[in-house]
Amino acid sequence: MDNNLTHPPLQVYLHYFNYRWRRRGQQKFDLHDLLDEAADYGFSGLNLSIKNLPHLFLENDDPTYLAEIRTHLHERNLGLDTETSGTNPEALQRELKVSYQLGAEHLRTYTLPCTDGRDRIDAAIEGLSAMAPLAEEMGITLLLENHEDLTATQVAGILERVDHPYVQALFDYGNSAIFMEEPEESVRVLGKYSRTAHLKDHVTIPADEINFPEARWLGVPLGEGHLPIIETTHALQRAGMSRVCFENCWAYDTTFRDRRGNGKLGRGIYRFREPPYDPRICLPGTHNPENIAKIDMPKMEELVMQDSVRWLERAFRETKIILERPLRVP
Repeated sequence: MDNNLTHPPLQVYLHYFNYRWRRRGQQKFDLHDLLDEAADYGFSGLNLSIKNLPHLFLENDDPTYLAEIRTHLHERNLGLDTETSGTNPEALQRELKVSYQLGAEHLRTYTLPCTDGRDRIDAAIEGLSAMAPLAEEMGITLLLENHEDLTATQVAGILERVDHPYVQALFDYGNSAIFMEEPEESVRVLGKYSRTAHLKDHVTIPADEINFPEARWLGVPLGEGHLPIIETTHALQRAGMSRVCFENCWAYDTTFRDRRGNGKLGRGIYRFREPPYDPRICLPGTHNPENIAKIDMPKMEELVMQDSVRWLERAFRETKIILERPLRVP
């Protein structure tokens, strides 16, 4: 049994992606609403995207506007981590500046294909190495995520070569699974670099002849999937991490990539979730308007988040994972 009394209380942040449908809904829900709701739920902070502004919640990079958001964060006693994509030095320099003005502690990114034909791993090493001194000067740690581009093993290899204290990792509980890399292996190689994590849950949807010609990796409410959430959290805590970010990816699905790991479709965390599907749990194919035409997506998203927060609060309490602040559904 993991002795959580030896670990600092776990901070739980809220990810902006939890509100992607409500933000686009007919009712007003802006960044100020998001900050208030994060605090009302008991989260310690927020993960916010700052790429390609305006981006869903953050409207622009005007210093007056950013100062307004920073003040609201302070008033609600919320921390902030920012998120972007790519390792281009010029872009990261701009995003570090925005992160600094917002008072962020971390800036997460991940690799993108290179338009000049370079290998993305080589480009990431070059770009992150170039920006590490500026990140250190600003007091912001750059975090490279095991996104849907690289396995955790590959991310760890990049960080080993960059070898800078202000370039570390964001661990995603489910992303490396699309390469058949098992969660325990992902934690083993990336845990020591991880400063925070995207906590989520997934199931595997089997292929069929009509809708899905190949198996899909589908986001579901916490506790409804097959990822070892508690075991992974314990392992990350043992590795020294004291923060996770709840990223509700309900109704998000993607394909499996090349088989770089040892996992097997249909077994373990990759065992199939068979139809029929309750849309409050499994809702694949949201890219097809016909699949969601009769569903109030903003309302369903809200219910799913409430279900997930209730599960997370109970699961952490029962397994003696001590939180910095108590979670609750307002």
